[in-house]
Amino acid sequence: MNDLLLWSLLLLTVTTVLLVLPFYPAWSEWRRPRDRQAQAVDPPAALDTGPRALQLAPGACFNTVHARHLMLGSGAMPAPSAQPTLQRWQPPAGARPWGLHGWHIGHHLDIPANQLVPCSLVVRGRLRALGPGRIEGDIKARDGLHLGPGTKLQGNLFCEGDIWLDAGCSVSGLVMAEGSLHLAPGVVIGTPQHPVSVCADVMDVHGPVLVHGSVQARIRGSVACA
Repeated sequence: MNDLLLWSLLLLTVTTVLLVLPFYPAWSEWRRPRDRQAQAVDPPAALDTGPRALQLAPGACFNTVHARHLMLGSGAMPAPSAQPTLQRWQPPAGARPWGLHGWHIGHHLDIPANQLVPCSLVVRGRLRALGPGRIEGDIKARDGLHLGPGTKLQGNLFCEGDIWLDAGCSVSGLVMAEGSLHLAPGVVIGTPQHPVSVCADVMDVHGPVLVHGSVQARIRGSVACA
């Protein structure tokens, strides 16, 4: 009987020691603290969150490229040129109102240089803007669309035929051509805050061209060699 009691006390003692032992360092630190001050920790290095562009070098061929910022070609993008004083554009005879702030043109349309077009345009023919100038609205043309050097379009661009964007053009919205899309050096499509889509059967790019968004060449796309 006594042996059984001794073995029980010994087992209880060992179990108590094993349970209490892990708490000894904390109890010792509480009784006599040694870490008087918290150690300084260096803050983590700041992450580089600036926009970075995926680049397609001269000679590259592509079909669909998804990116938030895409550089086609090489070299530095030219600085935007200052626009001259613009004159308010007047619709031609026979134009009909379209939508809230637009005009429907039933024939070919040529827009002279240095014009401010404060509306959207639907052209049942070919549209050509000589540039420089600014268009504040969407454009849709049936038989081809050509924006001259330095033309700024604040809207979307649609064409049932081919589209040409000359040097220094910018389009804030999406660009869709059912034919070919020709991009000259210094063209900018989309904005950093609002990436867009650029679609055409064939894309012919002479860089550097900056696209904030994705491109899709349904048949083929190519970046010309410098």
